[in-house]
Amino acid sequence: MTITEWISAASKKIDRLDAELILVNLLHVGDRSYLVAHDDEILSSNLLDLANAQLERRAAGEPLAYILGWREFYGRRFKVTRSVLIPRPETETIIDLAKKAKPTKILDVGTGSGCIAITCTLEMPKASVDAIDISPSALAIAQANAKSLGAKVNFFKSDLLDDYELEPNTLIIANLPYVDQNWSWINLNTLSFEPGLALYAEQEGLALIYRLIQSINTSCRLLIEADPSQHEKIIAFARDFGFKKTNQKDFILSFKK
Repeated sequence: MTITEWISAASKKIDRLDAELILVNLLHVGDRSYLVAHDDEILSSNLLDLANAQLERRAAGEPLAYILGWREFYGRRFKVTRSVLIPRPETETIIDLAKKAKPTKILDVGTGSGCIAITCTLEMPKASVDAIDISPSALAIAQANAKSLGAKVNFFKSDLLDDYELEPNTLIIANLPYVDQNWSWINLNTLSFEPGLALYAEQEGLALIYRLIQSINTSCRLLIEADPSQHEKIIAFARDFGFKKTNQKDFILSFKK
Protein backbone atom coordinates (compact mmCIF):
# COMPACT_ATOMS: atom_id res chain seq x y z
CA MET A 1 0.00 0.00 0.00
CA THR A 2 1.30 3.46 -0.91
CA ILE A 3 1.27 6.59 1.22
CA THR A 4 -1.58 8.05 -0.84
CA GLU A 5 -3.64 4.86 -0.61
CA TRP A 6 -3.23 4.61 3.17
CA ILE A 7 -4.16 8.25 3.76
CA SER A 8 -7.19 7.89 1.50
CA ALA A 9 -8.39 4.81 3.39
CA ALA A 10 -7.60 6.30 6.81
CA SER A 11 -9.47 9.51 5.98
CA LYS A 12 -12.71 7.53 5.92
CA LYS A 13 -12.29 6.88 9.65
CA ILE A 14 -10.48 9.95 10.98
CA ASP A 15 -9.65 13.49 9.96
CA ARG A 16 -7.24 13.56 7.02
CA LEU A 17 -4.83 15.87 8.84
CA ASP A 18 -4.64 13.45 11.76
CA ALA A 19 -3.93 10.59 9.36
CA GLU A 20 -1.15 12.56 7.71
CA LEU A 21 0.40 13.48 11.06
CA ILE A 22 0.38 9.84 12.13
CA LEU A 23 2.38 8.91 9.03
CA VAL A 24 4.76 11.85 9.35
CA ASN A 25 5.48 10.81 12.93
CA LEU A 26 6.01 7.13 12.08
CA LEU A 27 8.17 7.91 9.05
CA HIS A 28 10.28 10.39 11.10
CA VAL A 29 10.13 12.98 8.35
CA GLY A 30 10.09 16.74 8.81
CA ASP A 31 6.55 17.62 7.79
CA ARG A 32 3.58 16.75 5.61
CA SER A 33 5.30 17.99 2.44
CA TYR A 34 7.21 14.71 2.42
CA LEU A 35 3.95 12.83 1.94
CA VAL A 36 3.15 14.85 -1.16
CA ALA A 37 6.61 14.43 -2.64
CA HIS A 38 6.62 10.68 -1.94
CA ASP A 39 2.94 9.89 -2.45
CA ASP A 40 3.69 6.64 -4.32
CA GLU A 41 6.13 5.30 -1.71
CA ILE A 42 5.27 1.77 -0.62
CA LEU A 43 4.78 1.41 3.13
CA SER A 44 6.43 -1.59 4.76
CA SER A 45 4.22 -4.20 6.42
CA ASN A 46 5.66 -3.30 9.83
CA LEU A 47 4.93 0.39 9.36
CA LEU A 48 1.45 -0.42 8.05
CA ASP A 49 0.73 -2.41 11.20
CA LEU A 50 1.85 0.51 13.39
CA ALA A 51 -0.11 3.05 11.33
CA ASN A 52 -3.28 0.96 11.38
CA ALA A 53 -3.01 0.46 15.14
CA GLN A 54 -2.67 4.19 15.69
CA LEU A 55 -5.52 4.82 13.25
CA GLU A 56 -7.82 2.64 15.36
CA ARG A 57 -6.77 4.43 18.54
CA ARG A 58 -7.60 7.80 16.99
CA ALA A 59 -10.89 6.47 15.61
CA ALA A 60 -11.77 5.41 19.16
CA GLY A 61 -11.36 9.00 20.32
CA GLU A 62 -7.89 8.92 21.87
CA PRO A 63 -6.24 12.34 21.60
CA LEU A 64 -3.69 12.59 18.81
CA ALA A 65 -1.05 13.91 21.22
CA TYR A 66 -1.03 10.64 23.16
CA ILE A 67 -0.81 8.64 19.97
CA LEU A 68 2.10 10.69 18.62
CA GLY A 69 3.68 10.90 22.07
CA TRP A 70 4.20 14.64 21.97
CA ARG A 71 2.49 18.02 21.81
CA GLU A 72 3.88 21.39 20.77
CA PHE A 73 3.76 24.21 23.32
CA TYR A 74 5.20 27.68 22.80
CA GLY A 75 7.10 26.46 19.73
CA ARG A 76 8.70 23.48 21.48
CA ARG A 77 7.91 19.79 21.43
CA PHE A 78 6.97 18.21 24.77
CA LYS A 79 6.71 14.51 25.45
CA VAL A 80 3.28 13.53 26.76
CA THR A 81 1.82 10.29 28.02
CA ARG A 82 -1.49 9.49 29.66
CA SER A 83 0.18 10.33 32.97
CA VAL A 84 -0.01 14.04 32.16
CA LEU A 85 -2.50 16.55 30.83
CA ILE A 86 -2.06 17.52 27.19
CA PRO A 87 -0.73 21.12 26.98
CA ARG A 88 -3.34 23.54 25.61
CA PRO A 89 -2.63 26.48 23.29
CA GLU A 90 -4.55 28.84 25.58
CA THR A 91 -2.10 28.11 28.40
CA GLU A 92 0.62 29.84 26.36
CA THR A 93 -0.97 33.11 27.48
CA ILE A 94 0.29 32.46 30.99
CA ILE A 95 3.86 32.47 29.66
CA ASP A 96 3.29 35.88 28.08
CA LEU A 97 1.99 37.22 31.39
CA ALA A 98 4.90 35.74 33.30
CA LYS A 99 7.39 37.37 30.94
CA LYS A 100 5.79 40.76 31.51
CA ALA A 101 6.20 40.28 35.28
CA LYS A 102 10.01 39.92 34.91
CA PRO A 103 10.34 37.53 37.87
CA THR A 104 13.58 36.35 39.43
CA LYS A 105 11.95 33.34 41.12
CA ILE A 106 9.16 31.19 39.65
CA LEU A 107 7.22 28.27 41.08
CA ASP A 108 5.05 26.13 38.79
CA VAL A 109 2.45 24.34 40.91
CA GLY A 110 1.06 21.14 39.38
CA THR A 111 3.67 21.03 36.64
CA GLY A 112 2.39 17.95 34.77
CA SER A 113 4.44 17.65 31.57
CA GLY A 114 6.59 20.54 32.75
CA CYS A 115 5.60 22.70 29.79
CA ILE A 116 5.07 25.86 31.85
CA ALA A 117 8.16 25.55 34.06
CA ILE A 118 10.45 24.53 31.20
CA THR A 119 9.16 27.26 28.89
CA CYS A 120 9.61 29.86 31.62
CA THR A 121 13.19 28.71 32.13
CA LEU A 122 14.01 28.92 28.44
CA GLU A 123 12.18 32.20 27.86
CA MET A 124 13.45 33.85 31.07
CA PRO A 125 16.95 32.43 31.63
CA LYS A 126 17.71 34.86 34.47
CA ALA A 127 14.87 33.47 36.57
CA SER A 128 15.26 30.52 38.95
CA VAL A 129 12.43 28.05 38.32
CA ASP A 130 11.04 25.35 40.62
CA ALA A 131 8.21 22.96 39.74
CA ILE A 132 6.10 20.72 41.95
CA ASP A 133 3.58 17.95 41.36
CA ILE A 134 1.92 15.31 43.49
CA SER A 135 2.30 12.64 40.78
CA PRO A 136 5.67 10.80 40.53
CA SER A 137 4.85 9.66 37.00
CA ALA A 138 4.12 13.24 35.92
CA LEU A 139 7.37 14.42 37.47
CA ALA A 140 9.25 11.75 35.51
CA ILE A 141 7.78 13.08 32.25
CA ALA A 142 8.57 16.67 33.23
CA GLN A 143 12.16 15.78 34.08
CA ALA A 144 12.57 13.97 30.75
CA ASN A 145 11.24 17.03 28.92
CA ALA A 146 13.59 19.34 30.82
CA LYS A 147 16.56 17.15 29.90
CA SER A 148 15.64 16.89 26.22
CA LEU A 149 15.08 20.65 25.93
CA GLY A 150 18.12 21.63 27.95
CA ALA A 151 16.19 23.46 30.67
CA LYS A 152 17.39 23.74 34.26
CA VAL A 153 14.33 23.29 36.47
CA ASN A 154 14.27 22.12 40.08
CA PHE A 155 11.54 19.49 40.48
CA PHE A 156 9.91 18.51 43.78
CA LYS A 157 7.17 16.09 44.77
CA SER A 158 4.61 17.97 46.83
CA ASP A 159 0.86 18.15 47.36
CA LEU A 160 0.48 21.83 46.51
CA LEU A 161 2.75 23.65 49.00
CA ASP A 162 2.60 20.99 51.72
CA ASP A 163 6.20 19.82 51.21
CA TYR A 164 7.66 22.95 49.64
CA GLU A 165 9.15 25.99 51.36
CA LEU A 166 7.88 29.07 49.54
CA GLU A 167 10.32 31.96 49.20
CA PRO A 168 9.13 35.60 49.41
CA ASN A 169 8.54 37.45 46.13
CA THR A 170 8.06 34.26 44.13
CA LEU A 171 5.89 34.34 41.04
CA ILE A 172 3.59 31.34 41.51
CA ILE A 173 2.05 29.94 38.34
CA ALA A 174 -0.85 27.58 38.91
CA ASN A 175 -2.63 25.67 36.19
CA LEU A 176 -4.34 23.35 38.63
CA PRO A 177 -7.28 20.99 38.06
CA TYR A 178 -10.33 23.27 37.81
CA VAL A 179 -12.91 21.31 35.82
CA ASP A 180 -16.26 20.64 37.47
CA GLN A 181 -17.62 17.31 36.24
CA ASN A 182 -21.13 18.75 36.45
CA TRP A 183 -20.49 21.41 33.82
CA SER A 184 -23.00 20.94 31.03
CA TRP A 185 -20.67 22.33 28.35
CA ILE A 186 -17.87 19.78 28.69
CA ASN A 187 -17.63 16.42 26.96
CA LEU A 188 -16.50 13.94 29.60
CA ASN A 189 -15.92 11.29 26.93
CA THR A 190 -13.38 13.51 25.19
CA LEU A 191 -11.54 14.10 28.46
CA SER A 192 -11.70 10.47 29.58
CA PHE A 193 -8.27 9.67 28.15
CA GLU A 194 -6.54 12.33 30.26
CA PRO A 195 -5.69 11.86 33.96
CA GLY A 196 -8.61 12.89 36.16
CA LEU A 197 -6.11 13.95 38.82
CA ALA A 198 -4.99 16.75 36.48
CA LEU A 199 -8.49 17.79 35.41
CA TYR A 200 -11.15 17.63 38.10
CA ALA A 201 -11.60 19.30 41.47
CA GLU A 202 -14.37 19.49 44.05
CA GLN A 203 -16.27 22.67 45.07
CA GLU A 204 -17.31 23.48 41.49
CA GLY A 205 -13.73 22.89 40.35
CA LEU A 206 -12.24 25.38 42.82
CA ALA A 207 -11.10 23.22 45.75
CA LEU A 208 -7.41 23.06 44.84
CA ILE A 209 -7.21 26.71 43.82
CA TYR A 210 -8.73 27.68 47.16
CA ARG A 211 -6.30 25.41 49.02
CA LEU A 212 -3.35 26.96 47.24
CA ILE A 213 -4.45 30.51 48.00
CA GLN A 214 -4.99 29.65 51.66
CA SER A 215 -1.53 28.08 51.98
CA ILE A 216 0.44 31.09 50.69
CA ASN A 217 2.00 32.69 53.75
CA THR A 218 4.42 35.19 52.28
CA SER A 219 4.38 38.10 49.84
CA CYS A 220 4.27 36.84 46.26
CA ARG A 221 2.54 37.14 42.93
CA LEU A 222 0.12 34.52 41.67
CA LEU A 223 -0.98 33.67 38.13
CA ILE A 224 -3.95 31.32 37.92
CA GLU A 225 -5.55 29.68 34.92
CA ALA A 226 -9.25 28.96 35.36
CA ASP A 227 -12.54 28.86 33.50
CA PRO A 228 -14.11 32.31 32.95
CA SER A 229 -17.15 31.19 34.96
CA GLN A 230 -14.89 30.84 38.01
CA HIS A 231 -13.05 34.15 37.89
CA GLU A 232 -15.23 36.23 40.16
CA LYS A 233 -15.29 33.56 42.86
CA ILE A 234 -11.51 33.23 42.76
CA ILE A 235 -11.08 37.00 42.92
CA ALA A 236 -13.34 37.27 45.95
CA PHE A 237 -11.64 34.36 47.71
CA ALA A 238 -8.13 35.69 47.02
CA ARG A 239 -9.07 39.14 48.30
CA ASP A 240 -10.20 37.58 51.57
CA PHE A 241 -6.65 36.24 51.97
CA GLY A 242 -4.89 39.52 51.30
CA PHE A 243 -4.41 39.43 47.55
CA LYS A 244 -5.04 42.37 45.26
CA LYS A 245 -5.98 41.81 41.62
CA THR A 246 -3.40 43.41 39.34
CA ASN A 247 -4.62 42.35 35.90
CA GLN A 248 -8.01 43.46 34.61
CA LYS A 249 -8.04 42.10 31.07
CA ASP A 250 -6.60 38.62 30.71
CA PHE A 251 -8.67 35.53 31.34
CA ILE A 252 -5.76 34.23 33.40
CA LEU A 253 -5.98 36.03 36.72
CA SER A 254 -3.03 37.82 38.24
CA PHE A 255 -2.87 38.55 41.95
CA LYS A 256 -0.29 40.12 44.21
CA LYS A 257 -0.08 39.64 47.94
